[in-house]
Amino acid sequence: MTFPRCENDNLLHPLAYSMALPRVLLTGFQPFHNNEENISEEVVRRFSRTGLKGVDLSTMVLSVDERGSRKCSEILGIDDSLDAIIHLGLSESRDKVSLEAIAKNLLEMSKPDNSGRMVRGSKIVHGAPDSLKITAPIHVLDEEFEHDERVAWSEDAGGFVCNETLFRTLEAKGNGGTKVIFVHLPKKTHIRMSDQIDIVSRVIRCLSIKPLYRVVGALLNEPRGKILACRRPEGDAWAGWWEFPGGKIEEGESQEQAVVREIEEELGISVTPQSCVAQISHDYGDRDVELFIWKCAAVDPGAISPSEHDETQWVSQDELMNLKWLPADLPLVQEWASSGIP
Repeated sequence: MTFPRCENDNLLHPLAYSMALPRVLLTGFQPFHNNEENISEEVVRRFSRTGLKGVDLSTMVLSVDERGSRKCSEILGIDDSLDAIIHLGLSESRDKVSLEAIAKNLLEMSKPDNSGRMVRGSKIVHGAPDSLKITAPIHVLDEEFEHDERVAWSEDAGGFVCNETLFRTLEAKGNGGTKVIFVHLPKKTHIRMSDQIDIVSRVIRCLSIKPLYRVVGALLNEPRGKILACRRPEGDAWAGWWEFPGGKIEEGESQEQAVVREIEEELGISVTPQSCVAQISHDYGDRDVELFIWKCAAVDPGAISPSEHDETQWVSQDELMNLKWLPADLPLVQEWASSGIP
């Protein structure tokens, strides 16, 4: 389903969606200021023609003014059944796709919008918080784009209509279940159109279809028999929790190859996987994880150089339960604490 430019004032009908598929609204913006085109509009137009398999996808191109910034908050006022709203906008100054994590309750325009409005130092919604966090699953997006250097997180959505739109949408959503994010797209001279469409497709799927991640964890021993535990750093969705080092199995990789690659990336050492000693399935609510634990040949503790965790510990069987383990790891750790480490 495609919605025309919002100046035609065609609001989403509450019963317009299929009840069988996840319901997603994708928005972009018209060209603004000195830009003859806006890649966010082009991407939205492309999706309006092709759709996305497995998703009931609606599209809308917003006007670059206050009226456009209010459109999705108005839609939420009449239809709270949307699973996700994904706003796209052009970033004139960035060379990566930016996933915006925060919307500020502040208009700080450096140029007029398409209605001629030029506002600086004014609240967007009086009486609302100074900022609002997105409701998209950050850790799922982290997993999806962990190794994609074309994509980065941002905590500055600007002071223009993009930030205004995101703030109004989040404020209107309240405690509803709609997942909301804003994605700033660079010009096509930085990332070609086809790649940006692929990235947006992945964002849509992260917000609408519960992913299943196949993950490897390494059981690393030092010569005395203790095993390595790693703590998630500040800023991570599971900051302060402990886990086995490892990560997602990439397309085309075997489990053993994934173990070798992940440990080299996370700890700076080469390992030799020997056998898979455990397989765990866990439902995190917004994603399912299938975890394979691989016992590796003993390593030299002094060679380890962690790059993705803020602390590591070598722990014995008796010390296992002293740590706060991730939910997926905990049942296995409890078993090993009582019956012994493989």
